[in-house]
Amino acid sequence: MSTDAGSLVVNGEYGEFEGSRRDRVVLDEYARLGCWAPELVSLIVERLLAHGTGTFIDVGANIGLVSIPVIERTAARGICFEPEPQNFGYLSRNVARHGLSARVDCHARACHSEAGQMLLALSPDNLGDHRLQRAGSADVDAAPRALLTVETVRLDDVLSEVALPPPVVMKVDAQGSEVGVFDGAKATLARVDHLVTEYWPRGIVAHGDNAGAFEAHMRGFPFGAVLHVLPLPEPLHTSQYVFQQLSWIKHDGSDPGFFDLLFSRQRELPKPRAV
Repeated sequence: MSTDAGSLVVNGEYGEFEGSRRDRVVLDEYARLGCWAPELVSLIVERLLAHGTGTFIDVGANIGLVSIPVIERTAARGICFEPEPQNFGYLSRNVARHGLSARVDCHARACHSEAGQMLLALSPDNLGDHRLQRAGSADVDAAPRALLTVETVRLDDVLSEVALPPPVVMKVDAQGSEVGVFDGAKATLARVDHLVTEYWPRGIVAHGDNAGAFEAHMRGFPFGAVLHVLPLPEPLHTSQYVFQQLSWIKHDGSDPGFFDLLFSRQRELPKPRAV
């Protein structure tokens, strides 16, 4: 299988994955530790998609180190979005390398509130930290980044006529542009059973949105949990309680903290499959 000159194929718990030699975070951790986000993969596979079938939507799929092991370990269908061309090439080849091309649809686009084009500010050494940038907005980093124009789509437009076998699990890791993703996905969110998303007020503010809008979208899910606070509460807290837990983080972007959050329509998550 072809690779590009700057790529590296490494092997780990999830099998072989191709990525960039410049990536000092995602691919480097997989090479060193043999896994990536194992708690998240286990949560999705063993609980959210506990009975195997369903749909996994990955917004910000990068090279596939979450979506591919999830699809391999379940009977779910995958729908992945990754706008950066090099990452998308790795994602597509990794999907094929794992024999999943018939079960995973890959889209070389960014998800946002409107269809069109936006700038993507590129990280030189963390290929999971590229950030959509509105015209006139400033990135939170002091160092300038190279900019690339990418196509944007509304999730609702892409998925409106697409059957999504339940349960529908969605992961959104958009490096601060989550509110824009959700603004273009109101109908899609109504079809989602479980949502895992990053909450990073500093990035949200830098993108030109506000943390209150993020919270308003998430209140459409009755229950949730902060995934950094383990073990997972059983049953889940209310969404209101989740944001009370995070109320110490100012909405003005002055705090650098970020958290992975789970939101669900179910107070009690599916029990693990019997072995």
